[in-house]
Amino acid sequence: MSSDDLQLRLALSLFHCKGGHAPALSRALRHQGSLKALMATTREAQEQYGLSLSQQALLSGEPASAESLALGDKDLEWALDSEHHLVTYDSIFYPERLRETDCPPLLLYVRGSLATLGSLQLAIVGSRNASDYGKRNAYWMARELCKAGVTVCSGLALGVDANAHLGALDAAGSDASVSTVAVLGTGIDRVYPAAHRALFQRIADNGAVVSEFPLGMRAYAYNFPRRNRLISGLSVGVLVIEAAIKSGSLITARYAVEQNREVYALPSLLSNPQGRGCHELIKQGAMLVDDPNDILFELGLEAREAREAKEAGDTLSPTGFGNLIDTGEPNDLQPLQRKLLQRLRTEDCLFDSFLDADLASFGALNHALLDLEVRGLVSCRGGRYTIA
Repeated sequence: MSSDDLQLRLALSLFHCKGGHAPALSRALRHQGSLKALMATTREAQEQYGLSLSQQALLSGEPASAESLALGDKDLEWALDSEHHLVTYDSIFYPERLRETDCPPLLLYVRGSLATLGSLQLAIVGSRNASDYGKRNAYWMARELCKAGVTVCSGLALGVDANAHLGALDAAGSDASVSTVAVLGTGIDRVYPAAHRALFQRIADNGAVVSEFPLGMRAYAYNFPRRNRLISGLSVGVLVIEAAIKSGSLITARYAVEQNREVYALPSLLSNPQGRGCHELIKQGAMLVDDPNDILFELGLEAREAREAKEAGDTLSPTGFGNLIDTGEPNDLQPLQRKLLQRLRTEDCLFDSFLDADLASFGALNHALLDLEVRGLVSCRGGRYTIA
């Protein structure tokens, strides 16, 4: 057995060790820099880290229990698939941003692309019960960020998460070199929610799915704060779209602050209780964003449309992202907004109907309709726009 195989075996035994204290082991790894270096420390040092007697015994070369060995064998069998990967803290594929956090996991289970896992990531999180506004903006933000070279990280949940994954996948389906990462609160061999089985597979085929939980782990409520910590740990920043005051997304934002990540928040209508958490984040210093370019600028990137226009010597048209928000009186409406109101005076419309009519880009429509909603000129119920 090679030294790498022995190292993997040790990592698996430590991971499955009963009575082990995972946070203590993670902190010890962070301090020592590698599992190999931790093995070279004395028992006294290991005890000071808070490692259990079982963990200390394994680090000093004592054999693992039969149960730990059996679970490790199961992991190795799972990893025989070419798209399945066991990534330990010492692996060259372990994401550097995650390695730098205070409590990095010893082991990651990964399905899909290791390159995607290690790419520049921005987390998009939000309500499971998102409104059409939240879903639409999650999709749009993710799509434009991905087009500009940013991998979108989220949690595979209903609502905002799912639409963020879909936006990134649709962007990657054109000519983007990045895609999306789904972080699970279950074992990687389980899909939660079950309704996202097809989305799970699509992400595994075109991006990466990752979990720090052992195979077979169910979706227990106490798993999800750990999942949220992993989401922020993999990312350079976290964008929150529609979050209630007690939303789990605010836990992700809190982890982001602790990990020295940027926190971004999309404002919502004051009448929407799902947006109050975002407004609270903005009060606390999160960056208000209403356009993907706000984030791209902070990351030192630019939208693909702007980059292509610059290379061609052109300038963006007035219907580019970020140019349609207008706080003046109705007689100062943008031409696109006038067209939308004219259409709505004749019939109620779904957002897709405006897209099909080829009135403007997704982003321009999104901005224009949001502004009309804020002014009270139109309302949206069940995804259908009407004159207010």
